[in-house]
Amino acid sequence: MSKDADSKQAQHETSPPRVMLVEDEFVVSLSLKMQLEAVGCEVVGTADNADSAIEMACDLRPDVILMDIGLPGKNGVYATREIMARAPTRIVMVTAYGDERLQQALEAGALLALVKPVLEHQLKQAVMKVRAKPAPESAGGEPGEA
Repeated sequence: MSKDADSKQAQHETSPPRVMLVEDEFVVSLSLKMQLEAVGCEVVGTADNADSAIEMACDLRPDVILMDIGLPGKNGVYATREIMARAPTRIVMVTAYGDERLQQALEAGALLALVKPVLEHQLKQAVMKVRAKPAPESAGGEPGEA
């Protein structure tokens, strides 16, 4: 590993996790944001639908995305699939239901799932666990690669 890569890795490990939150219910979103900040995360953005989540993930490049499965219209599975194709990111799914969408989300690239209501210590463990994993790579490789 080069000195630049070592330095970047060390900075990543000591800086607060940059988390993007995707949740359509305002009260739940606010609660999750407060919990994330309480455990030392930096919430870099919030979205309440799949299209906004995809756009924000591409722009913000967070360390972790906390993604609700049950978004209106295009759901969290769709958003996960699109984010993994365009701007691969570590994604933790959040759901109130353990239905087939959960398995679909994991197949789409999500690394972990939490069931609502989510407790503060569960959020911290989930974010730290997925952040420790290598960053996902896009299926097509880096832009400009053959």
